[in-house]
Amino acid sequence: MFHYECPWPSAQAEIAAISAYKTPRDKLQCVFRCATTIMNLLAMACERGVPAADDFVPVLVYVLIKANPPSLLSTVQYVNSFYGSRLEGEEQYWWIQFCSAIEFIKTMDYND
Repeated sequence: MFHYECPWPSAQAEIAAISAYKTPRDKLQCVFRCATTIMNLLAMACERGVPAADDFVPVLVYVLIKANPPSLLSTVQYVNSFYGSRLEGEEQYWWIQFCSAIEFIKTMDYND
């Protein structure tokens, strides 16, 4: 479906705006919208129907690197400190995926 175009700018725009939001809940909603955008785009391109985490995480890593949102580590710490205990369900799942992608980026070997 996306043979000649990059479908990720809409997800990049969602996550790039995370620092514009003030409350932890709003920042979580930003992550949720980014994740939903990625999953919807993957579903359109996926031949087998529903995309899995194995499809999602590499795209999220790419989107985060390309969007390069400011103060991302501070944002994670802020949300974890003031909202982390309230996370549950789908919101918690996407937040964990988001934090995992950030940890992967932090520990990646850039020489390969």
